[in-house]
Amino acid sequence: MRSFTKFAASAVAATLFAAPVVAIAPANADSTTTVAAPVHALAAKKMSLSLDKKYSHYGQPGVKVTAKFKGRAKGKVKFTQNGADLGTVKIKKGKASVQLPQTNAPGVYKIKAKWKKAVAKAKVTVYDSSLSLSAVSFTVSKSATTEPTRMNGTVKFKGAVANKGYVDIYKNGNVKGGSGSPDYCCMASVQDDGTFEFSGYTFLDEVADANEPGTYNYQAFYTDDAGFDDYIYSSPIVVTVVP
Repeated sequence: MRSFTKFAASAVAATLFAAPVVAIAPANADSTTTVAAPVHALAAKKMSLSLDKKYSHYGQPGVKVTAKFKGRAKGKVKFTQNGADLGTVKIKKGKASVQLPQTNAPGVYKIKAKWKKAVAKAKVTVYDSSLSLSAVSFTVSKSATTEPTRMNGTVKFKGAVANKGYVDIYKNGNVKGGSGSPDYCCMASVQDDGTFEFSGYTFLDEVADANEPGTYNYQAFYTDDAGFDDYIYSSPIVVTVVP
């Protein structure tokens, strides 16, 4: 009997040390919430914000902001800009995106994304940049022998007067490929005071030579270096070619 009692006691002790400790919820606890909460806390650490670019220029399309999830996530993400609602977007394939308004005035904007208890933040700058032209409507003759009207303008880039760079003109604003674009027309250098000028021969004669009589749309683009990776652009330029 003593041997059996000793064996039984040892077995009970071994079971107590080997078994995991389990916290028992009260009888009225919501078991679904109790189980899901740790999953939410873990997933919350996996949300981050990415920007398609760090800044934009006033009057141009805003930065695209994307909430990304490393793990599986469902639901919607609420985006705000300086506390103002930007919209609530459903998560698809681990992402939810919103584009900042083109109407944003120059300044720094605090962007926040919220999903369940997770919050991610970023800052985006909208620069005061502009490309102004002396005129945006011209008529040029294919047979004229005198120099057509000149076009000039000024550039402000990232809040300051530009003192370098180039202004290129493209048909229909097709800037893809930079100076290698099939719709590239011509180029003028920007001076120290932010000004530039296209002679009539440089711009309008080029347009007349390249097109039959009719009306055509062009646009001027400024880049601060030869990298062609950051443009600001002018209003559309309408050129009418006559015989």
